[in-house]
Amino acid sequence: MIATPRRSSRLIKQLLCCLGLLVLLLLPGLAQAEKHAAGVSVVAENLLRGMMQGVEGREIVVSRVSFPPHTQLPWHWHPGEEVFYVIEGSITLKRRGQPDALSGAGNARKIASEVVHTGQTGEAGAELVIFRVHTVGEPERYLVE
Repeated sequence: MIATPRRSSRLIKQLLCCLGLLVLLLLPGLAQAEKHAAGVSVVAENLLRGMMQGVEGREIVVSRVSFPPHTQLPWHWHPGEEVFYVIEGSITLKRRGQPDALSGAGNARKIASEVVHTGQTGEAGAELVIFRVHTVGEPERYLVE
């Protein structure tokens, strides 16, 4: 069968459509591989993000975050409250002007809004669930020097 220009055009469109879908399916995996190749070692997965009932302009974000051993986050602060629960391993919460606080599996801590802090893991790394409440439209964190 000889392909007519109209049939060839339709075939090309179908192939481009399939190729586009394939790229969309593969991009998240490729981006994750790039992150690891670039040396980003903390892995965060948002489990829930949604508006708070009865609180205008505020949302809640729940994330599961994996910290490899000997990792320290950059110093930062959040425009809202943050609470974390340690599933496994341990992490040291460092807040400017306050004593360091070691948290192990089963421990939970609260970080007040706008408190400059970082987290540092030891030999075992850590697995956390983090709950954040903040103003809609603001970044989840602000980095500081």
